[in-house]
Amino acid sequence: MSLRQGMVGLCLVLLLGGCASVPFEKPRLVPTRILTAAELLAADWRAAPGLWRIRQSGLFELRGRRLPMEGFLELDNDGRRVRLVALEGLGLKLFDLTVNVDGVEVHHLLPDLAKEPRLAESVAASVRRIFLAPRPDAGDRLEIRKRDYRLTRPGDDGIEFLFGGEPPLLLETRVRGEAGDWRVGYYEYREAAGVSIPAGILLQDRRAGYRLTLWLESVKHVEK
Repeated sequence: MSLRQGMVGLCLVLLLGGCASVPFEKPRLVPTRILTAAELLAADWRAAPGLWRIRQSGLFELRGRRLPMEGFLELDNDGRRVRLVALEGLGLKLFDLTVNVDGVEVHHLLPDLAKEPRLAESVAASVRRIFLAPRPDAGDRLEIRKRDYRLTRPGDDGIEFLFGGEPPLLLETRVRGEAGDWRVGYYEYREAAGVSIPAGILLQDRRAGYRLTLWLESVKHVEK
């Protein structure tokens, strides 16, 4: 069975089964060691200079509506922006967005999808949180626990980042405060261009009621 067939089959299972569980293997945590926040950040692939070109499958869920998709994503770490083109199974373009830290530019949105006024905004918010912001900073407060590392940021946003494994990699971003109630999990890391990249990503926004699951099928790093 091909990777694409497997993704389609998995999406069908999710559509029928309700998508309540995480469709990725949980990270293997090990005892921690003494590290600094800067040493943890050095392994964050989103900080690597240049462009990442990614082919992915996804499942976006909003208000009980489920939208399986596949497509292409270009992450520009230098410019802090993402270009996302999503297609349905037969090649019909669903949407084409450029997302940056502050906003979104809609290049194309399928008319049927445009009837859902929050769709483009919700997809853009998901992409921003997964790839662009917030990101951990060397000035964040570091707490070394038995089996993971926790970075927190002063303020009302309730931002925290969890690292774990060996070598320690970013496992989760959480926000619980005035800015919202959501989390992003990064799973099944693999190597691409000498950098550890997650093969699976899951964002859940409890307050807004949407969820985005991504399977990163191929990743290519391009120097500018």
